Amino acid sequence: MAIIARALNSLALLIVCAVLLFLLYWEIMRGEFPGGLGLLQRAALLGTGFGMLLNVRFGSSESHYGIILASALLGAWVAGRQMLGFIVTAGSFGSAIFEWHFYTWAFAGFCVITMFGTALLFMEGQFFEGVRDTRPSSAAQAAGWLFVLVALAHAVSALLQCGFDACFATPTGYALLGQ
Repeated sequence: MAIIARALNSLALLIVCAVLLFLLYWEIMRGEFPGGLGLLQRAALLGTGFGMLLNVRFGSSESHYGIILASALLGAWVAGRQMLGFIVTAGSFGSAIFEWHFYTWAFAGFCVITMFGTALLFMEGQFFEGVRDTRPSSAAQAAGWLFVLVALAHAVSALLQCGFDACFATPTGYALLGQ
């Protein structure tokens, strides 16, 4: 059971990395910078990935799933707040992909992550081993290092965008680069 849970967490971590890389691509190549709520959603997505990384590296733990679920609930709340704000004002922000804006995709994704974490909590056999310092497979290690690099890239991006001050509500470029 522990092997299955570790493999599912590795796969989910790769999906989180793919989404985060896509968001970086969209930001850099398309010039669409996230606002404050978008940055909070990215932070929540990084939090879910961190919980998955802990499960991959140290084995499954209820507290690791707690990090995943708390981050996903926070992300869904922020994305839902952004969606409701645009419903009230009858507007939208940013590009739409398959007719959904990023905050709508984020809300749906955080709901899926919440269901994923909840379903894995019902696999009780994974918790018998306990948290140990065991080396994961090479593929799981690669997924972990990819996540670390993507998280660092997002931290640098947020720093360049906001600087050491509050982020702009409607960003137009990287503040530290004078754009």
